[in-house]
Amino acid sequence: MCLGIPGRVVGMVPGFGDQLALVEVEGAARRVNIGLLDEPPQAGQWVLIHMGFAVETTDAAGAGQAMSGLELMGRARDPGEQVE
Repeated sequence: MCLGIPGRVVGMVPGFGDQLALVEVEGAARRVNIGLLDEPPQAGQWVLIHMGFAVETTDAAGAGQAMSGLELMGRARDPGEQVE
């Protein structure tokens, strides 16, 4: 699995060479380029997004793991934690 923001595909955006999808990320709809994927994703399918591009398809469990990893990276360190 790569580092990416998980989102659920809502549908395709007409035009643009059939390479744009509307993807819901944490309640916000975003246009995402799907040209890097081998197959276009279907509505309801999860994708991992990096820099506006869907780079990998995944399932709900994989999307949850990706979001957990992102949340973990955003947490502050404990004040007493040593960095080695």
